Amino acid sequence: MTETPGKYSTAIVYDMSVHGARLTGVSRRGVLAAGGALAAVFAMTGRGAMAQAASALTRTQTRSAATVQGWIEIRADNTVLLRTGKCDFGQSTVYTAYRQIVAEELCVPLDAMTEVVSGDTDRTPDGGGTFGLLRYGQNLRKVAALMREASLELAERRLAVPRASLTVRDGLISGENKKISYGDLLKGEDLQLVIPIAGDLTMPTGLRVDADPPLKPVKDYTIIGKPVLNPSIAPKVAGKTVWVGDVTLPGMLHARTIHPATLGSTLIAPGKLDHSQFPGARLVRIGNLLAVVSPDEWEAVQAAQSVADGSGWSKWEGLPSNERLEDHLRTLAAEDPTPVRDGRANKGEASSVKATRELRASYLMPYQKHAPISPMVSLADYREDGSVWLHTHSQNPQHLRRMIALMLGSNEDKVVVRTYPGAGHYGRSNGGSAGSEDEAVLLSRELRRPVRVQWMRADDMQWSTQSPAMISDIRIALDDAGKISAYEASHTGPGMQDDRLVGALLAGMPAIPAPSSDTTYGFQSTVLTVNDTWVYGAVPAVHEQAKGGAHPGQTGASSMVGLRSHSMRTPIQFQQNCPREIAISEAAMLAGKDPLQFRLDHVSDPRFVAILERLRTEAKWENRPSPSPQARSQGSDPVRGQGVSIMLRDNGYWACAAQVTVIPASGEVRVERMTIVADVGIVINPLQLRRQIQAGCLMGVSQALHEELSFDKGAVTATDWSGYPILTMAEKPELQVVITDNSSVGTYGQGSESANALASPAIAAAVMDATGKPIRQMPLKPEHVRVAMVHAA
Repeated sequence: MTETPGKYSTAIVYDMSVHGARLTGVSRRGVLAAGGALAAVFAMTGRGAMAQAASALTRTQTRSAATVQGWIEIRADNTVLLRTGKCDFGQSTVYTAYRQIVAEELCVPLDAMTEVVSGDTDRTPDGGGTFGLLRYGQNLRKVAALMREASLELAERRLAVPRASLTVRDGLISGENKKISYGDLLKGEDLQLVIPIAGDLTMPTGLRVDADPPLKPVKDYTIIGKPVLNPSIAPKVAGKTVWVGDVTLPGMLHARTIHPATLGSTLIAPGKLDHSQFPGARLVRIGNLLAVVSPDEWEAVQAAQSVADGSGWSKWEGLPSNERLEDHLRTLAAEDPTPVRDGRANKGEASSVKATRELRASYLMPYQKHAPISPMVSLADYREDGSVWLHTHSQNPQHLRRMIALMLGSNEDKVVVRTYPGAGHYGRSNGGSAGSEDEAVLLSRELRRPVRVQWMRADDMQWSTQSPAMISDIRIALDDAGKISAYEASHTGPGMQDDRLVGALLAGMPAIPAPSSDTTYGFQSTVLTVNDTWVYGAVPAVHEQAKGGAHPGQTGASSMVGLRSHSMRTPIQFQQNCPREIAISEAAMLAGKDPLQFRLDHVSDPRFVAILERLRTEAKWENRPSPSPQARSQGSDPVRGQGVSIMLRDNGYWACAAQVTVIPASGEVRVERMTIVADVGIVINPLQLRRQIQAGCLMGVSQALHEELSFDKGAVTATDWSGYPILTMAEKPELQVVITDNSSVGTYGQGSESANALASPAIAAAVMDATGKPIRQMPLKPEHVRVAMVHAA
């Protein structure tokens, strides 16, 4: 810190280190007394730093279209501005939990957090997808702690009080009978705290703060752990929220895309556009990307349908059809060159363990759809200077920005993505694209007008990504006492994620690499890992492996769209945990044991013991062997059963119980009650966490009962809600959620996932308990259940 004479007689230049960050700037209190602020910006460090992101501070100063600003800004009026690249998808984390985290570390009242800017690539500092509290919450926590420490360094000089004597409470820094607010401390200051970071702003996982400041002890928390209302609800109810579908621009055209007949067709000839019937419409073709645009949206809809009816497409049959899905996955396991990956918890020689009794079974998980209630909407404005502004609903706008720039062959600084609320799709766009964004950009560039593309329901069902299918072969060996002596599992399915822009592929434009076994780009891999954390520590021998492969229809051409997979809430762990937990319940039935007690006999982590015992009480669990003494697999009278499942995901411990009614003759399953007990460590906002668990559980019930994507050899055949039904209000079960506060672990656990994945194995186990018959195929559609009722185990 040095004084500088000259124009500003009171000018003091700051340049000092604060726990790995640097506080820089100028104090000009004689000139700026009414204003001033401390802002957190960043500089790149670490081996993962990219040169383009290293120039972020320069770009900030020049205020280009890709301006990157800091996470947090403390203002002279004692208010705090928060910026995050994380987008809200209805869970409200950015408006509740993030504000609580920052307020807690800064030691300011929650109502000081007056403004949250999220998602927009030109106004927020970090990228990345759906990693929530586990990455971006930690970024903000560290930045807030660094800013608190920097402010204490300033206060030490201003108050002439030793740093060790200073404390912060409710926005006031005090010590030795002196005190000063953040606002008064910063008046006249023009300061930046340069935060060291690593990563790549526009890659799928974004940036992380590369510093370890002292964090506020959990025992001193006054804000985290309190229920905080979601401020985004009221404007939505009042009709004040601007949804992505509400955005308009002057001169805007409406577009409807005419997608190919199959996922691999090429355009032979477009249908004729009848200008006498549709005078304002225009047909646009870019490679295999065909669309109709019009100033009038209804005209665009009608004209697109007319053109589609007359368009010719080549024949393509590159899919296995869902009737042949199991055969396809078996072939994938035998022939695809993608290497096998072993589980991290493997131990002992499981294959050589002899069994008194043994379970050998295969479990099939189907393709499922993200299926947002309203289809995707995007509005692109390609400008004369070569820049493009894209208005959309995305979970990873920075990576979307990168992919749009690649498609256009332009600099990333030319692309700005602005985000708005829209229908939640829980993972579908965590790599950036949900579907229509790139199509809007290409059409806008072609026409030099703003273009709004809204996918119709069939577009959304047939051309968006899907959660991948998987088959799991499981062996469980039981000893003389009925305990598990060995567990073996082999999981096979396509790689999880294909983030390529579908419009770019259809148009023949550049796109990121197709998934492969050797790609190093983001999540674009056909490699499948064992994602389900092993939790049964008392089992002496374990061997798990996963075998990935190409997405159906992808092989043979990197430009081929195919049946692209993508992460969906609790990705891959859902596909692996569900068969594991069903198999554990089936093994308990084979051993003549109570399924809940059977799990207690095999877990070793006390956190699991605690939540299972709590679940026993809260669910009013019947302590008895499975199946139920009243179990029946025939007849039209209802039978009842109970089932249980557990999961460990990202430091979140979960247990679930389901009570169901089954009509064996019809195969109808009704879920009557679901109970979930969750230990996610530090609970930031119990009000919102409870809502997230409730909503996630209902999503899981829908997946368990209904959701299975149908497709033939060329295309997805489920084009609407009749072809892909979801849970109705009439089917909603009674829900009970129990959250155990376990702040002593000192970390946040995953709270917005897992709840959905627990439902399927618990419900399937309850059906087994009610009928005495194994359940090895999801979902529990009546036709699947009827087949299971005549199955000979």
